[in-house]
Amino acid sequence: MSTKKNIMLSGAAALVVAASILAVAIFSGVSLLPNANTTTNTTTSSRAPGTLSVLLTDPPHVPLGVTKVYIAYSNLAVHVSEAGNQSGWTLLKSGGSIELLSTVDVSQTISSVKIAAGEYNLLRFNISSAQVTYNGKNYTAFVPRSALIVPIVGGIEVNASKPSATIINIQPTVYNIGSASNPEFMIRHWAKAFPVPSSQVTEEEEHEGHRLSLIGKAWWTDVQERYTSNALITSATLTPTSLSLTVKDTGNQSTKLRLVVVAPLATPLIGAEHDRPPAVLFGSAIFIVLPNATLLPIQKYILTAHQQGVGAEDVVTALASGGYNLTAGASATLSYKGTITLGFNLHIVQPLQGGQSIVPGQQYLVSVLGDEALASQVVVAGQ
Repeated sequence: MSTKKNIMLSGAAALVVAASILAVAIFSGVSLLPNANTTTNTTTSSRAPGTLSVLLTDPPHVPLGVTKVYIAYSNLAVHVSEAGNQSGWTLLKSGGSIELLSTVDVSQTISSVKIAAGEYNLLRFNISSAQVTYNGKNYTAFVPRSALIVPIVGGIEVNASKPSATIINIQPTVYNIGSASNPEFMIRHWAKAFPVPSSQVTEEEEHEGHRLSLIGKAWWTDVQERYTSNALITSATLTPTSLSLTVKDTGNQSTKLRLVVVAPLATPLIGAEHDRPPAVLFGSAIFIVLPNATLLPIQKYILTAHQQGVGAEDVVTALASGGYNLTAGASATLSYKGTITLGFNLHIVQPLQGGQSIVPGQQYLVSVLGDEALASQVVVAGQ
């Protein structure tokens, strides 16, 4: 095989692995921005401008020992519904920072500005850095996807006749991908935004930094009941030649399951840099969830795509359209039969070799990732 083809396969593999594991929200419709730092204000309206307040709340998932999660963000902007995705953006705030664990069941106003009247459907911002406090010490956290486009469910109307506010529900999951004594942290996140009923928007919400308890707020309870989706692994078995896990949707809406990852708990952190995924993630077995609930090793998927002349971008597009649709309250069993290899050789000549096998008696973390769904369970491998 030519060097060019080897590079193409390696590039596709790196792209799919990084995008799939670290930025799976891309696959759920929250895509990367082609130019996140460019803000074009093309909104025009003959009506008087109105005030739009942006609130943020965060129900995070953190490992034991993590007490604070800080993020710094920049280029917060809102998008008018009638415009194309590359235009119609209005800058709301150039930057700021927030401690996310302080916003559990609490909203905090992060921006409140006058903008042109109209209907808006998207927010976007960059997460420029993150820090985690673990056992009293601060650690820089790896954020694989810094640029976010956040849909405003149902859109929001802004005009001079009534106050307008939208609340960003950002749900990060913090992983300690190192160890208790030598921690390394990574943050996976997704976000959606919802309009706040105008009757609930007070003058206090229009002041940056204002904090409001969401406990007992009927409108927020309704949002959570209608739009929150969760997953739970109810059972899982793993052997060197098989994997089976039953997943239940415990939320109130259907979710699409995208990936299953098997990682040994004792795998050391080989090394990490701020601009690339930690190498330990490439020591996992990664499976794509097919529409029929069977699992396919990502190596086989990439190899097949390469043999068919599919480019890396088309691979990601195909992954985005796949997955298994799990309806609210239902369970599904995802399964695979065949040799399971941890890690894989990126060389096209030996695409499925070079990794380690599942060891009976050893503990593994089995995780399922989907649209707004994440669940993990520790499994002891059988024979």
